[in-house]
Amino acid sequence: MKINLSAIIDTLETVDVAGSTDVVVSDVTSDSRAVGKNSLFACIRGGRVDGHSFAGDAIERGASVLLCERPLETAGPVTQVIVRDARKALANVASRFFGDPSKHLIVIGVTGTNGKTTTVHYLRSILEAWGQPVGIMGTLGHWIGRSVTKDAFTTPGSPEIHKYMGLMVDRGIKFCVMEVSSHAIAQGRVDQVDFNVVAFTNLTRDHLDFHDGFEDYMATKMKLMGIDDGGHHFGDRRQAVANIGDAVGRQIASSTSLPCLTYCLGGDADVRGDVIEFGWERSKLRVKHEGVTAEMETALIGRSNAENALAAFAVSCALDIGEDAISAGIAEIKSVPGRMEVIAGPGRWAIVDYAHTPDALERMLEDVRQMCTGRIICVFGCGGDRDAGKRPEMGEIAGRIADLTIVTSDNPRTEDPLKIIDQIVKGIPDKADHEVVPDRGEAIHRAVARSTEGDIIVIAGKGHEDYQIIGTTKIDFDDRQVVRKAFGAVANAKA
Repeated sequence: MKINLSAIIDTLETVDVAGSTDVVVSDVTSDSRAVGKNSLFACIRGGRVDGHSFAGDAIERGASVLLCERPLETAGPVTQVIVRDARKALANVASRFFGDPSKHLIVIGVTGTNGKTTTVHYLRSILEAWGQPVGIMGTLGHWIGRSVTKDAFTTPGSPEIHKYMGLMVDRGIKFCVMEVSSHAIAQGRVDQVDFNVVAFTNLTRDHLDFHDGFEDYMATKMKLMGIDDGGHHFGDRRQAVANIGDAVGRQIASSTSLPCLTYCLGGDADVRGDVIEFGWERSKLRVKHEGVTAEMETALIGRSNAENALAAFAVSCALDIGEDAISAGIAEIKSVPGRMEVIAGPGRWAIVDYAHTPDALERMLEDVRQMCTGRIICVFGCGGDRDAGKRPEMGEIAGRIADLTIVTSDNPRTEDPLKIIDQIVKGIPDKADHEVVPDRGEAIHRAVARSTEGDIIVIAGKGHEDYQIIGTTKIDFDDRQVVRKAFGAVANAKA
């Protein structure tokens, strides 16, 4: 793709333009390593590095334009577009470069602390049951039809968002469903995305290493939901869908400037759901909306997944999707990787889940308690270089609900794993049965070794991740593979 610079900066509030605007641009990026010939390189100031420092590298790789916040001394002819906010300008430029693709899609954004991934995949299945090809962006990857791209971010950067959406438009896809993280909102990554529906699942403690306290975290999520958007542009056609079973969801419903459809599990809302069957193989819900009552089944276990199914049902109502397609789509989903994923063992089970917040861990363990006839053995740790305050909270929850807690490493990153573990253990009640096994693989094997028939081993925190980050090194590690191997050892020992 090639486009003239003047055509993609004509709506920017520029401070200055140094050089010619009659320049060909062949790509837009904020990653100097991805720069090619005639790229526009955006100099973004981050928490650890300043993109202005990489302008020279970008020019050497072929950049013809710099989008920056201050004039830079450079070698060779390169146009500098100087703006006050490079992040906001980048979103604008990226959207224009790729043809404003979100305006040609029906875009659904799902935000909240927990449940985004599962809700997005429910929606994908519903839309496909409705006969619509779907593009999705989220934690498990970014799908354009059946092709998938992995990314380090739940919500990618603005150039990638608009690039993927442009490809969706080119391939005849009409619907895009995406997870929207608080980081993405705060950093302007979803600016210039023209959303049709924005859905809110819940809000609990998370990402307080990034946000300036819980109130800031909440305010950031609310921007997408039509409350004090702070100059961000998320489109003028948004409809909100909010879970009023959550306190912040109730606040959104009462304060948003957007048309709002509410949903709630076990309470009064525009879309009300009640769990009428709850078990290992399925959950069954009765849903009421506009005087009509429907029943739907989901193979995903737990109350949280029932709530996620209800969220997808409510979004589908906002999109006027037929009830048959909603029920069929929800029933079609058999599992979502690392989300209450059940792995059968010899007379016992393991549940691998991404739960890495206090609320998510508590909800999951309470769900498991309702279904467990034996003991619950919980294996978990907490990530390094992240919110340390939640560590003792999660220790208290695991120690209170599980029969045995084995504290181990998650992704320690550059922190000392033993210090992270010590902070978790401080929250565990004195009388609670617990062990410390720092090596995660050994911890999972230990949990299986201590289990007996009828027990459930909950392995929390990493879910779908197939790696572990120790220091700055990413190593291969998958909870699911490790527990299957440990179950095999038990089965072989009995043979």
